[in-house]
Amino acid sequence: MTTMKAAIYSGLRQIGVRDVERLPPPPGYVFIQTKQVGICGSDLHAYFGEWEQSHTLALGHETCGVVVELGEGVTDLQVGDPVVIECFSHCGHCLYCQTGQYTHCLERKWVSENTHGGFAEYTTAHRSGLFKIPPSMSYEEGAMVEPLAVAVRTLAQSRATHQDRVAVIGGGTIGQLCLAVAKANGVKETLITVKYPQQAQLAKELGADHVVNINDQDVRAFVKELTGGLGVDAVIETVGGATQFDDALAIVRKRGTVVLVGGYFKPLEVDLSKIVWSEAIVTGSNCYGYSGLHTDFQAAIDLIAERKVDATKLVTHRFSLDQIAEAFAVSADKHLGAIKVHVTP
Repeated sequence: MTTMKAAIYSGLRQIGVRDVERLPPPPGYVFIQTKQVGICGSDLHAYFGEWEQSHTLALGHETCGVVVELGEGVTDLQVGDPVVIECFSHCGHCLYCQTGQYTHCLERKWVSENTHGGFAEYTTAHRSGLFKIPPSMSYEEGAMVEPLAVAVRTLAQSRATHQDRVAVIGGGTIGQLCLAVAKANGVKETLITVKYPQQAQLAKELGADHVVNINDQDVRAFVKELTGGLGVDAVIETVGGATQFDDALAIVRKRGTVVLVGGYFKPLEVDLSKIVWSEAIVTGSNCYGYSGLHTDFQAAIDLIAERKVDATKLVTHRFSLDQIAEAFAVSADKHLGAIKVHVTP
């Protein structure tokens, strides 16, 4: 039996490397050598026990790798192609797939369904979730495409233009990338809330017009003074908490837009009367699909390749696969200076 290393959860705040069987890709799937993978907030939700853990399969979806074997029926990729991977597969023929909203595919599954994800030496992914990247793109840049695509779609959902002020609640990976995309899109003015020094420093490097440290500043008072009481045109909420949702509703202008993209894992108690009185438009943003004529994933690849977003600025720590336990511990404790932690098998 041929084996490979894979990092798998074993309990609350527990993850470690095991030897697992290395299997060929099923029909329609591709076998990929993992080159670099990021630890996502959703991975931390599982780490903390807030989302379901798999105790048999490696997860990990912010993955960049190289094709090493093609499953039956895959003819448009070649061994040696560098690729990045969406976190789910889609059927291509249901109503949502046919109208470009494949994030809502009626047969949507995890892209590595019943096989190992990116926290392994090799990962198996369905062809529908794969995108080739240009040879000029580094593996580290490639591993940032997936979270950047989330930010691309979030900004598209906000419908913010060059005339608009955009506020981002939360200075983690998605918040910082939403800031970066807003800047790349040329919005009028940007604001981001942060909690840790490394988040504040990065936001400044990414060009934020206003950085509000919630430890010593009230974002509601700040926005009221900034806008003369009007509020900002669009708010992106990336944290997933009731306080942050209420802040978003408080700082958005009447008829403005609030986009929720946080990892909500429990019901929230929120003052919804603000939506009634302000007629604010509240919507969600779920992964990626087509936002216009092009996929959000391809837009993210282009933003990095064309040097419009330097996503690697977010990568603060790098570990080997054998150091996965330490990698998760650092990613889980923002006091250690982490924003994005990468693992290299």
